[in-house]
Amino acid sequence: MRVVQGLPISWKSAVATVYHDTMVRMVEWSPCGRLIAVAQHDSTEVLDAVTLERLYTFKHPRGGIPWLCFSPDSHLLTRFNDKLELTSWDLQTGGPVSTISSGLGEPCSPYLSFTYSMDGKMVALAYGDSDISTSTIFTYDLLSRTRTCCYHSPKGPMVAEIWTHGECIRFITLGPGSITIWEVGFTSTDAPTEVERLPGPRDLGRLWEVLFLPTLSRFASATTSGVLVWDARNSKLLLDVGSTKITGISFSSDGCFFAYGIARTEICIWKESGTGYELHKKLIPTLLSSARPDISPDGGSIITSHSSMVQLWRTTDPTPSPSIVPTQCIGHFILEFSPEETLAAVGRMYGNTATVLDLKSGDPRLIVDAGMKIIGLRVTWDTIVVVGEGKVVTWTLPTGDDTFNARVNIDESVQVTMFDYPAIKVPRFYVPYTSISPGFDRVAVIGRGSDNLDICDVSTGGHLAGTTTRGWIPCFTPDGREVWCIGHNVEGWSIVKDSESGVTKLEPLGPTAYPSGGVPCRSSRGYRVTDDWWVVSPSGKRLLWLPHDWRSGETSRRWNGRFLGLLHHELPEAVILELDE
Repeated sequence: MRVVQGLPISWKSAVATVYHDTMVRMVEWSPCGRLIAVAQHDSTEVLDAVTLERLYTFKHPRGGIPWLCFSPDSHLLTRFNDKLELTSWDLQTGGPVSTISSGLGEPCSPYLSFTYSMDGKMVALAYGDSDISTSTIFTYDLLSRTRTCCYHSPKGPMVAEIWTHGECIRFITLGPGSITIWEVGFTSTDAPTEVERLPGPRDLGRLWEVLFLPTLSRFASATTSGVLVWDARNSKLLLDVGSTKITGISFSSDGCFFAYGIARTEICIWKESGTGYELHKKLIPTLLSSARPDISPDGGSIITSHSSMVQLWRTTDPTPSPSIVPTQCIGHFILEFSPEETLAAVGRMYGNTATVLDLKSGDPRLIVDAGMKIIGLRVTWDTIVVVGEGKVVTWTLPTGDDTFNARVNIDESVQVTMFDYPAIKVPRFYVPYTSISPGFDRVAVIGRGSDNLDICDVSTGGHLAGTTTRGWIPCFTPDGREVWCIGHNVEGWSIVKDSESGVTKLEPLGPTAYPSGGVPCRSSRGYRVTDDWWVVSPSGKRLLWLPHDWRSGETSRRWNGRFLGLLHHELPEAVILELDE
């Protein structure tokens, strides 16, 4: 694989990325750090923590909001939901252990936490939130598949996850400037008793999320105004960062690393120092809106999850934090290859500039200042055609010594045609997609959000024919005799001109027909992109695993022979690759 354009800006330091069939509801590290469990609506997947390879997929009926918990030896995995139902699996055999139904008709409070007993035979589940006066703990025997005990927290609700301490369950409650630790046995009939009271921070405000690290008595909170980490044992503030829209907080098991996410910005990883925590690195996930960080038990890795995607990173990776924040979406890319595989024309939709690249060297051959909002391009070995606001403009490519970074504007064009059909003008409320015929004599336009396909004459600017379509990306066949529309389906029409009347018509092709020469978003030579983001050669050889920022849907790819264009709209430039088996 040779990168013509797009490296190294768009290659980030994520080790691996995996997509799931439905939305990811929760992600959990195993205590051994070698497994990652992912809860979806109707399934639970177990991934290898080094490669994110799927090891197990457990299917089950949909029901409630899911949470996950591993046993201390990482041999068992239990899935809970807000109806207090649980299902457990043995990760050594891949088989189920038990399913316990609570019999509740309605979901309980949305806050849940849970812990295994040290021998892995029992689990405790706690639920409750800060808007009620108490929280409740249920214990379950996995072997007998029964619920055994029920406890209520005294003096207010639990504010962090419960944990196992010896043969007991422990949890904390907050008071004015204090943290109280409580304890109760897995099978005890007694009420929880107070174990210890530690100094806590004052004036926390409205808590959004709380963590308590029992081994170090560290208290972390995310509020509407920022993030705080407190050493309760020594009554010391370790970190105080003012920030809004926190998407999650996480500790490593030894407290050496601490991370939090900021919506639409970044993931911040902090490392323990002699005075508290100092910023270690920042990560820029692919989907920033609410990516949630989870640090591995040993602190060496971190996973971020959002929507249907999970990404794996290394916290100790010496690669510096990316200095380039993804650009705002200012328009999709337009990319067209020349038929002879020597040039590519690329620009931003609605941008004013188009660049003709030499595919052999990767150097710009011509930069076009179109002086209008661009909505379509086509290039051959000697010509570039640009479709814009109500007109189509043609330039001749420079020859001789003047073929590197040459610049032209509309005054240096060889032809300008004004369209007299409104569909060619840039609409206000939807993005149009265009295609220029190989002979530069026709333009096809589909407005995104519209169901109309229109064909116009380049030489006169007149409207030739139109029809309705379910696609949104038009393309001509190499001989220019057919036009096809690509979307969820591929549908096509023959372009027929009546010899007597001179009227051009679009005659629909059959549902089993397929364009000769293929369509730009699919390779005509047998290359393809698999569901797990491998670019595969015609013989089936894996050539490249696509980095997450290079991933886009099929309709945002462009193929031409050995060349592949990837048009991720958040990148500062289109990515162009030359593949070679």
